[in-house]
Amino acid sequence: MGTAETSVAATAAKPIRRASFRRRETLAFYGFLSPWLFGFLALTSIPLVLALAMSFSNLTTMNLHTNLHYVGADNYVRAYHDHEMWYSLERTGILMVTIVPLWIVTQLGLALILNAGIKLIGLWRTLFFVAVVVPVVAKAFIWKAITAQDGGLINRVLGALGGSSNVDWLLDHPTATLIMLLVWGGAGSGMLIFLAGLKAIPEELYEVARIDGANSIRRFISITLPLLTPVIMFQLVWGLVFAANVFVEPILLSPGLQQGLGSTVPTQNVTANLYALNRIFTDGDFGYGAAIAWIFVTLLLIVTALVFLSGRFWVFYTREQYGK
Repeated sequence: MGTAETSVAATAAKPIRRASFRRRETLAFYGFLSPWLFGFLALTSIPLVLALAMSFSNLTTMNLHTNLHYVGADNYVRAYHDHEMWYSLERTGILMVTIVPLWIVTQLGLALILNAGIKLIGLWRTLFFVAVVVPVVAKAFIWKAITAQDGGLINRVLGALGGSSNVDWLLDHPTATLIMLLVWGGAGSGMLIFLAGLKAIPEELYEVARIDGANSIRRFISITLPLLTPVIMFQLVWGLVFAANVFVEPILLSPGLQQGLGSTVPTQNVTANLYALNRIFTDGDFGYGAAIAWIFVTLLLIVTALVFLSGRFWVFYTREQYGK
């Protein structure tokens, strides 16, 4: 009798201990996640909600305590008729369409080089990745020195090849200069992600393809690319979001900034969020700037959703990833 009671008590205690363990695991999970959650709420979610409320007001630096009132959709109607706002959205779209494919191709190319088993791979990995850890301010001024009109590296190379050696890249080709900086600065991080994806592809697939007589190009098209499509999807979404939110680099690449003479961002490099920031912090028109920011966020969400929806037609997932 005593043995049976002990067995029943032990059986009843197991679910209690299991529930207690799960509760501790849950608390530990949210404990480790809490810094990110706090940052997301304090720096992203709450400011977004406040900006949305602000976009329906006439808030400026002059009427915070005097004539602040609700204006409905007036700021959005004003934005619809603002040609400069549409031009900034156009420049943002051009930057996204240009920089994201260049990122993906460059990152994948560097990953393929490192995956080929070349000598001194640690050195090459460091050289390819070093631009990622360099602060953005340092990267911008390094690139300003490279593209300098008088004695810059690019002009020296062009002069050696018989071209013009006196090109003012910051004024004559500001978007091309910005794209070169972004490609150089962002290639290293994506390279590591692509390299991880390449390492995850089973070598047996390549061995079977070699036995069937497939050359390296055919193996890349039939094996590597399909199995890398989930990674490409991730990099595509990340690249679109990052390229859409570029605004520090155009400011740092402005002519005259290095000499302490102040700076004016070239019109071709005024992105949508930079235009919104100018309306808020330069003009003091908080309500209108918030409306532009929300228009931009909405368009970015639509583009991202369309990319996700398109994934069903070109992203390859194995049965294991679907749990089948």
